[in-house]
Amino acid sequence: MRVLYIHASRISYKTVEEAIENPPDPPGTGEYSNCLIVFTTIEEGDDDSVIWRASGDIVSHANRLSVNCILLYPYAHLSSSIAKPSDAYRLLRVLEEALRGVWSGVLARAPFGWYKSFDISCIGHPLSELSREFRREETVSYMGVSLEEALAKGILEEWLLSRNPWSKDLLDLSRRFDIDGLMGRTMLWELENKVIKELNLTRIVRVEKPKIVYGLWGLSNLARLCSESESSQTLLTWGYMGDSMAISNVNPASLLESINKRLVEDTVRVKLGVDGLNTGIPEGIALIYKARNGGGVPLIIEARVRGEERYCLGPIKSILLALLDSGLKDADTGVTPQIPPWTAPIQVAILPVTSREVEVASRIAKKLEGAGIRVKILAEGSLGSRIREAGMLWVPIVGVIGSREAETNTISVRMRKDPGRQEVMSIDDFIEEARRALAIQ
Repeated sequence: MRVLYIHASRISYKTVEEAIENPPDPPGTGEYSNCLIVFTTIEEGDDDSVIWRASGDIVSHANRLSVNCILLYPYAHLSSSIAKPSDAYRLLRVLEEALRGVWSGVLARAPFGWYKSFDISCIGHPLSELSREFRREETVSYMGVSLEEALAKGILEEWLLSRNPWSKDLLDLSRRFDIDGLMGRTMLWELENKVIKELNLTRIVRVEKPKIVYGLWGLSNLARLCSESESSQTLLTWGYMGDSMAISNVNPASLLESINKRLVEDTVRVKLGVDGLNTGIPEGIALIYKARNGGGVPLIIEARVRGEERYCLGPIKSILLALLDSGLKDADTGVTPQIPPWTAPIQVAILPVTSREVEVASRIAKKLEGAGIRVKILAEGSLGSRIREAGMLWVPIVGVIGSREAETNTISVRMRKDPGRQEVMSIDDFIEEARRALAIQ
């Protein structure tokens, strides 16, 4: 399967004449703005596994571009080995349905089997024109039977086949937390550092980046890395902060539970029996987080490797994304979403009511920083908008300083873990309370 991505400020098309006999779609027209156009050629030999890979990449690119819509545009001119029309149309529909499950914006598809005229305006930037090629994967079986048979017998659940477990809400949230930027690196550093210390890892080894870390195929890739590591007590790394996995002879389940109990409650124990991909682990157990969007995120692998018990925790970035995803699940039920306070990129937000209190806020911020607390002064905009800004970033502690607080050397404190409660306390008490709440030693 080959696709051409175009980020268009505007596109319009209309059918002109039939390209095949009795096209399955009726003629039509369409017009869209700020859209990712996916010119798509289905090739001979493509199957559903190709579609799963493509759908994840399409949504990831669409989110990266912050577009309003995705337009699937059947286009038989990207390959000399195109599939039969009936096969191509079926897989195009499968791709459309796969995207509907993970994309909350506008999703449209141009009619299949027609010559069309189109007018497109491409936004000129480095990501506005990209090509992709997705190939059929080698045959995979689970517990000695085909995936289809495993699904039919109930040995394997369908959600484990998802390539993209994250909802658009989660991807929007990860951008808000700047996962690939400074705030994200802070969170990932805290998690990775805790894993290294708690599991007493003594070596760092760089390995080849796994192509997929989610679902059944991701489990296969991670199991292979787990089995190929020469020794335990090692951190395998393949990219930036958080692109890593811990190999240990200590069961990390209690560590994961100490990070977030809800996270463990939403995991499923799955037999590790993926054949055909040379995992190196004939038998084992995987702890897989079931995401809000329905996909699977491997977090722990338990197996016996070369005669010893081995546990593999991570990737660390998957743990962080699962923490955010778990928070969204809480929000769905009306519970205030949180992350472990020690991972928060902003642990305390100080809000001076007016510019007159900024100097006082700065003095308090310096004391907090001296106590090892990450603090930010939010001084721009209305007080309500700044409280909302802190809430959008899940800041554990918010302190408000008005004229009365400035005069009495106090601060009005709100704790995210206890929404609705507001308490006025002295600055010294506030710092001690923050240290306790954030587990700062």
